[in-house]
Amino acid sequence: MKDHINNLPLSRKVFLFSFLISLILVVITAGISLILQTNQMEKQMKYRVADMSTLWSTTFNANDIKRINEDRNAEHPIFQNITEKLSLVNEKAPYSNAMLLSPDVMNEEELFILAASESYKKIGLLPFSYHEAEKVYLDGFKKAVTSKKVISTDVYEDHYGHWVSAFVPILGQDFEVVGVISYDLDAQLITKYQYKFSAYLIAILLLITISGYLILKRGLKKVLYPVNEIIAGFNEVSNGNFNVKLKSQNQADLGILAERFNNMTSQLSLLFDRLSATSVELGTIQKNQVSMHRFDEAIDEMEQILHKSKILRELQRAEKMNAIGQLAASVAHEIRNPMTVVKGFLQIFLAKDQMSDEERMYIRLMIEEMSRAETIINDYLSLAKPDIEQTEKVDASETASKVLDLMNSYAMMSKNITVVPNLNEGVFIQGNNSELKQVLINILKNGIEAMKVGGTLSITVYKDEKYGVFEITDTGIGMSAEELERLGTAFYSLKEKGTGIGLMVCYQIIERMKGKIEVQSQNGKGTTFKIFIPLVDDHAE
Repeated sequence: MKDHINNLPLSRKVFLFSFLISLILVVITAGISLILQTNQMEKQMKYRVADMSTLWSTTFNANDIKRINEDRNAEHPIFQNITEKLSLVNEKAPYSNAMLLSPDVMNEEELFILAASESYKKIGLLPFSYHEAEKVYLDGFKKAVTSKKVISTDVYEDHYGHWVSAFVPILGQDFEVVGVISYDLDAQLITKYQYKFSAYLIAILLLITISGYLILKRGLKKVLYPVNEIIAGFNEVSNGNFNVKLKSQNQADLGILAERFNNMTSQLSLLFDRLSATSVELGTIQKNQVSMHRFDEAIDEMEQILHKSKILRELQRAEKMNAIGQLAASVAHEIRNPMTVVKGFLQIFLAKDQMSDEERMYIRLMIEEMSRAETIINDYLSLAKPDIEQTEKVDASETASKVLDLMNSYAMMSKNITVVPNLNEGVFIQGNNSELKQVLINILKNGIEAMKVGGTLSITVYKDEKYGVFEITDTGIGMSAEELERLGTAFYSLKEKGTGIGLMVCYQIIERMKGKIEVQSQNGKGTTFKIFIPLVDDHAE
């Protein structure tokens, strides 16, 4: 049932909820009305009983009642007279009964009947007999005797039915209570009134329910028409129809929603048209093919465009690397040999004894710059190497340890940098040992140069699933997100005299080993390089 209600349309849910709320309110109102009317009728019956009993009590003589109580003779004319008066109550006021009670209570629960109307005699309440009364009846009787006033009870029930009773004490010459007139009104009138009133309420309830149903159905249909139109619009959009437009509504909120919806469909239509045009341009769909209108088709087409864009970027990168490689080969043949000759002559001049210290300083500077240029040329030559390299089983910890032996002294002498190794044994990778050393030296050197005022350089070797990992962390100047994104591209360097070729060569070497490099950095806090190299496949061996 709950699932069925949840699957109902919004208009039917609102209608069902509103109808139920209205029905509950009507039923509650009817119930409250019935309770209030019943209470009011009970009050009226209490007043009526009290008034009637007071009126009838004036026809009784206190001396006659006192004499009956003393003689208790059913044949006495006074007794007959009193009985006739009590029976007259029932004749003049239907549903009413009366009896004369002794003022004394027997055994705390029984009352003594001096005289009773004929209707009471028929149900067993006989003169000069004891009557075991209900607590409500007995409390009213005692209160009347004690207060010497007319007392009426609430509606109560005994084995004779439902009643409302009034007690009128009859006072003697000395104001003593000589007897009590009990005037009882049958409360079945209330029950009959309740049935009759309930029938009217049910009829009115049905009329209100039917009227409310029709009014709610028509009203909600009109009120929810804009909402249904918006839902229909979304259904059209989900089916690929972006030309659907909603009418502007008078309601402020729904009018704004309709405008936003129309703006959304316009943007989606423009987006899908551009997507179709891009697909035609890239050749993923034909020009005469129907344009895409469904979201799943558009998502598939976007994935194809992204895949093709990735392939184009890879091709552009390959072309760029090829051009750099050709440039590197040309530089190597055209510049390296003359530079070697120049460097040799400079070293000869440096060996002469008749040179001044200033001249020797200039020659050393020239030799250093020639060596730096030679290093740049070697980096270019690395790019010109073929992609197919010989790989071997390499002990990652041993290689890292040898590289640290080379870099330790450079780190200590240049900038007072502390090197912290954490080399786990048993990490064997598949790669080229010499090229791997070149990569580690380049990245460690960059880390040392990034710590201008000293710091800590740590290198950790460990396993991560199918890779052996070299993790190199420095506490240097760090890099921004934009600088990280361009890292490893040709001719981009953060150093004053850098070319960017060294780190690009590192990326290329690791890619040839089927590995990857991940970089994490933050300005002012340092940088972490993670070099992933595939582990040796022992099963393949």
